[in-house]
Amino acid sequence: MNITTIIELDNHEVEKMLGAEFVFSQQQIDKNIVETCVEGFKSKVSEEYFEPEKGMQEVFDKLKENGVIPSKIEDFSFEMPSCGNMLRKDYKAEEMPQKVILSYML
Repeated sequence: MNITTIIELDNHEVEKMLGAEFVFSQQQIDKNIVETCVEGFKSKVSEEYFEPEKGMQEVFDKLKENGVIPSKIEDFSFEMPSCGNMLRKDYKAEEMPQKVILSYML
């Protein structure tokens, strides 16, 4: 039997753990629709850009350090705002995708 645990994090929680901001990419679909997705993260300190996989590994490691995830867990998966989310051209920042899902199995 596998038991899957899901941890849902708001974007601001992920950004706080990483000391970085999400970098979103947008593509114009038509004059009123923009497709948006996460390209990666940008460090608030060094301005360094890094891939989503590296950022989520760091989040996973910090959650393990804090005891949220058991230390024996080694593998995880994640979902974050991906391409396919449609926004109006005149979107507001609060309309950007706001959740990241991290999961692991016992």
